[in-house]
Amino acid sequence: MPFVLGLNHQTAPVSLREKLALIPAALPEALAALQKNVSLKEAVMLSTCNRFEVYVRSDTREKTRQALQHYLTDILATPVGSDCLYYHEGEEAVKHLFRVAAGLDSLVTGENEILGQVKEAYQIAHQKGLTGKLLNVLFQRSLYVGKRVRTETGLSIGSASVASVAVTMAGRIFGDLAGRRVLVLGAGQMAELAVKHLLSQKVESIAVANRTFEHAVDLAKTWGGSALTWEEGLRHLAWADIVIGSVSVAEPVIRRVHLEQVLDARRGRSLFIIDIAVPRCIDPAIQALDNVYVFNLDDLQKVVDENTIRRTQEISKAEDVIDRETLEFARWLRAHHEGLKTGLRHG
Repeated sequence: MPFVLGLNHQTAPVSLREKLALIPAALPEALAALQKNVSLKEAVMLSTCNRFEVYVRSDTREKTRQALQHYLTDILATPVGSDCLYYHEGEEAVKHLFRVAAGLDSLVTGENEILGQVKEAYQIAHQKGLTGKLLNVLFQRSLYVGKRVRTETGLSIGSASVASVAVTMAGRIFGDLAGRRVLVLGAGQMAELAVKHLLSQKVESIAVANRTFEHAVDLAKTWGGSALTWEEGLRHLAWADIVIGSVSVAEPVIRRVHLEQVLDARRGRSLFIIDIAVPRCIDPAIQALDNVYVFNLDDLQKVVDENTIRRTQEISKAEDVIDRETLEFARWLRAHHEGLKTGLRHG
């Protein structure tokens, strides 16, 4: 029987989630540590900016559940309260994964990035030899369900990414983004999505700063912006109206001292910073400075809620697809278990 233990944006604040955010390259090592500390038949670890989940098959369910919780406690170096965690087994675990793959359990309902993240998490676990027939079939089916929901419903139409919601919030702050100057810190996928949405709002100019300058050049060239070295990006804090932080780091790279150095040059102009990275790349202490306003992923929730209300009908259609697919998988699961029992009796 499959089960999942995890936490997400609904159960845990960003200050906790950021401690568990792993880049894909770190997943093999994390899986190896998990396998060493917890007795598992099969396992897949899914880590994104808004969730950390472990899907497993184990013959010792309760013992494994406790071991997984201890594993999280060790990573965080602090006890993880049960109010921050959720646990599903059997059909509920299946349904949960299907909803995740479909974008129904995301911060931004219907977002598209999660499907690729589920696929990558599964492929990494499969390459490590940590999946067997049960999780292979389950995750392959989840990818099919995620694609089906996006094909058969309008769930992903509209603001369907964290980046797009961040730009929506910036638009609400300024009323109109036309003529605004934007500094994007980072050059990864989230940064590229933010640039794409910003250009659709006719901002005056976009500058991209990244610690690897070549990556900033690639992104700026693609979208017609200016590429900056990291040091130039710090100086451009005096120039920008909006800063979008999307840097993958363990600790904040933009701190209060960086803003204090440019406040005089800003001449009292307001600066709005939206940190869409997990872990956060902008020090929250910056919020204490005059005319500086910092928002993070948790602050985007209001926009997300409004977006969800507008798409209630499409969500209902997607849930119907999930329910039917869950029942279908449950029938396969029962047949699979019966086959295993028969094989044991005859063996």
